[in-house]
Amino acid sequence: MRHILLFCLILLLGANNTSAQTYTRTSVGVNFYLGASNLMGDLGGSNFIGSRGVWDYDIRANHIAGGFGATFYTGRSFSIGINTLFTRLVGNDAYSKQDFHFQRNLSVRTDLIEADLLLEYRPFSRSKGFNRFYIYSGVGGMYYQPKAKLNDDWYKLRELGTEGQYLDNGEGPYKELEVVIPYGLGYKFRLGKSTSLILDLGFRKTFTDYIDDVSTVYADPAALAEAKGPEAAVLADRSTPLNLNGDPRGNADIKDSYHVFSVKFEYILGGKSGDGCNYNRNPPKTRSTKINQRGMFKK
Repeated sequence: MRHILLFCLILLLGANNTSAQTYTRTSVGVNFYLGASNLMGDLGGSNFIGSRGVWDYDIRANHIAGGFGATFYTGRSFSIGINTLFTRLVGNDAYSKQDFHFQRNLSVRTDLIEADLLLEYRPFSRSKGFNRFYIYSGVGGMYYQPKAKLNDDWYKLRELGTEGQYLDNGEGPYKELEVVIPYGLGYKFRLGKSTSLILDLGFRKTFTDYIDDVSTVYADPAALAEAKGPEAAVLADRSTPLNLNGDPRGNADIKDSYHVFSVKFEYILGGKSGDGCNYNRNPPKTRSTKINQRGMFKK
């Protein structure tokens, strides 16, 4: 949360300072991208029970991510964009050396679709060499569907209620749609008059702990089997020996998150790459600067 507040503060400061800019060109850039996503959840990862941010990273959990978007360059130091993301997040206790994870023996793959509205800010837009650097934040929504494999078949875990969501004392199924807060940074390289290559590292703060279907405690396996079938009981607890009803299954105190590293290709519609945001050319001189230069030559 502290990282998000810092990003928002910088964005607000940038918006206030843009009144002094003299950029007048506006343009629209469309992009598509390809990269890798990584889930920070309760399964696999580090030697901790539950997510520990970047310390929970495991390269074996990387999975292909892709999408497309559009950016409206206002002619100032900030721009507005929309973005879509398609990926499959993966978590597996076999990736961890922590005894609790290894014995729990759970795994998940989560198909995810995300759509965002973003505010992008270039803090060094008037600095040659650094004017291609940007940071961003915004708000979006995500659809996610956790699944697990049993006997060569994939089961939707939300429908099984593996933590007793459908039992008499259960809380009901978790949502398929959730709010997400994207934030990140990147750098843009000019390829041609209307094209750019962009390196982007994005983080996602979520408000759910069920992207990997693991959050709280084990439910009664007999009650699960009776309510949702034997598959629900098996997929809820794959450890040996089996856990008792109420034993910890995950860490509900820390929400799941994920991040995406991508390479984007951007094309500027009806203009040159850099129009409006000036990240591919030297910043223009203001009228006051030109007057001061004339005065210097008169001295």
